[in-house]
Amino acid sequence: AAMRFPRIRKPRSRDAVIGAPFLWLALFFLLPFMLVLRISLAQMDGAQVSPLVTLAEGQLTFRFHFAPYLQLLSDDLYLHAYLVSLKYALVTTVLCLLIGYPFAYFIARAKKSIQPALLMLVMLPFWTSFLLRVYAWKGILADQGVVNNALLWLGVIQEPLQLLYSDVSMLVGMTYVYCPFMILPLYATLAKMDFRLLEAAHDLGASPWNAFWLVTVPLSKAGVIAGSMLVFIP
Repeated sequence: AAMRFPRIRKPRSRDAVIGAPFLWLALFFLLPFMLVLRISLAQMDGAQVSPLVTLAEGQLTFRFHFAPYLQLLSDDLYLHAYLVSLKYALVTTVLCLLIGYPFAYFIARAKKSIQPALLMLVMLPFWTSFLLRVYAWKGILADQGVVNNALLWLGVIQEPLQLLYSDVSMLVGMTYVYCPFMILPLYATLAKMDFRLLEAAHDLGASPWNAFWLVTVPLSKAGVIAGSMLVFIP
């Protein structure tokens, strides 16, 4: 007779830990998304949403309303707005990367004793309301704000610049808000890097720039991708 080995059951605690995030996503992302999708395909009668599927006298009827989607494809306004939003998201991501990478690199190379304090400074804006931070920039970039008053006092300009309600103010605001989302993943990647590889590159004759571009950047690629997604998608 063949020997029978007892089945090894996986611990339920592991299933619970893995299943909890999926349950959270299903409840607070997938379910609302399906509700919005249903509303987009239904015929609206004022505030009432018509059913998509009806059963009458044994006959099943599907009523999908595709007019809003056809309007999206036929009107250039929506396509233009979407492309413009992608452009500003890309520019914001590039600015956050250019600003956040040196910050993350500096924190990763700093002494272990002061790294928690530096990380706290990066996360400190999250302790303040998003609206308060936006209104602070409104005061800085206004016609009589800090920037214009400083430039007028220095004699650089003769009249206030139109900084507020412009592309400049929007990019400044979004870069400021999303820059921590770029710094933290980059730091998490750079902190695990073995900096002795840079010393080896220098010993082999590589310049500081070549060592950075050929060693540091490839090893931090995961942090660059994660930070870019966290900035670009929102």
